[in-house]
Amino acid sequence: MLKKITNNRKWQKFRDRKTAYISMFFLVAMIIISFAAELVANNRPYFIIYKNSIHFPIFKDHPTSTFDYFSIRPDYRKICERETTTCLFPPVKFDPIEIDRTIFKYPAPPTLEHPMGLDSLGRDIFARMVYGFRISFSYALGVWLISFTVGTVLGSCMGYFGGLVDLTIYRLMEIFFAIPYLIVLITLVSIFTPNITLLVVISSLFSWGYITRYMRSEFLKIRKLDYISSAIASGNSTTQIIFKHILPNALIPLITFSPFFIAANILGLSSLDFLGLGVMPPTPSWGELLRQGKEYFLGAWYLAVFPAIGLFITLALINFVGEGIRDAVDPRRY
Repeated sequence: MLKKITNNRKWQKFRDRKTAYISMFFLVAMIIISFAAELVANNRPYFIIYKNSIHFPIFKDHPTSTFDYFSIRPDYRKICERETTTCLFPPVKFDPIEIDRTIFKYPAPPTLEHPMGLDSLGRDIFARMVYGFRISFSYALGVWLISFTVGTVLGSCMGYFGGLVDLTIYRLMEIFFAIPYLIVLITLVSIFTPNITLLVVISSLFSWGYITRYMRSEFLKIRKLDYISSAIASGNSTTQIIFKHILPNALIPLITFSPFFIAANILGLSSLDFLGLGVMPPTPSWGELLRQGKEYFLGAWYLAVFPAIGLFITLALINFVGEGIRDAVDPRRY
C-alpha cells in the first residue's frame, strides 16, 4: 500500500511539471510515428482495389502480373493512375532511399509532394527524417540498455564487496578507458562495414564505465546505512540485501540520468554520421543530412535547417522529460 502511494506521488510530481508532462506526449508521438514510418512515408499504398480484388502492398509483396503491370518491380504510383484502380497512399509517397526521377535538379526545395524538399541525390528529406529518427532512437536505446546492464552489474559488485573485487575491476576500467575511442572506431569502421549493430556494440564498450562509477558510489553510500546493517543482522542473504534493499534505491540516480544519456547518444550518432563514421549510405541519417546541408547551405538551406530543427526539438523534449523524472523520483523534493 505504501509503495502504491509513493508511486502515485511520483507520478503526480511528474504531472505537476507541465513542460515535462507535455514533452512526454510529443516524444511518445514522435517515437510511434518513427516506428510506424512505413505508414507515413512509403511508395506502396495501404491498399489497391483492382479488378474487384483488394490487395495490401504495404504489408505484402505482390507479383507485377497481379496488376497487369509487366516490369521487374511494380511502380504503384503508375498502377494507381489507371481509372480502373483505386488506391490509398501514405501522406508521403516516397520511401527514404527512393530517388524522384521526375525532378532533374537536386537538391530541390520543399513542395506539396515533398514537404521538406529533396536531398542532393533526389531522396525525400521528410522520409529520411522519419526513418532516421527510428535509427537514432534505436541506437541510443541499445547503447543505454547494454551500458546500464553492464555498468549496474559491475558497479554493484564493486560497491558491495569492495576490497580486491573493487580494486581489480577499477584497475581494468582505467586500462580499458585509456584506449582512445575515436581511433578504435575509425579502425573498426575501416575493417568492417559499419551498421547500427556494430555501432551500438562499440559505443556500449566505451559507455559502461560512467554507469559503473555511479553505481559503485551509490552502493558504497547505501551499504553503510543503518537499515542495511539491520538487514544483515536479521539474517538476510547477500542476494536479498543487494536486490531488495540496496539496488532499488541505488537505481534512482541512474533512472534520472537515463533520459540525458539517451539524448547524448542520439546527438553522438548524428555527430558520427556527420563525420562519415556512422551508418553507411543509403541508410537514412540526420547527421548525413546535416553533412549535405553544410555542402549546399547557400543554395539549399532546407538540407541543414530541417535536420537541425528536428535534432533540437528531440533533444529538448528528452531533456524536459528527464528533468521531470528527476524531480519526481528525488525524495528530497517531497
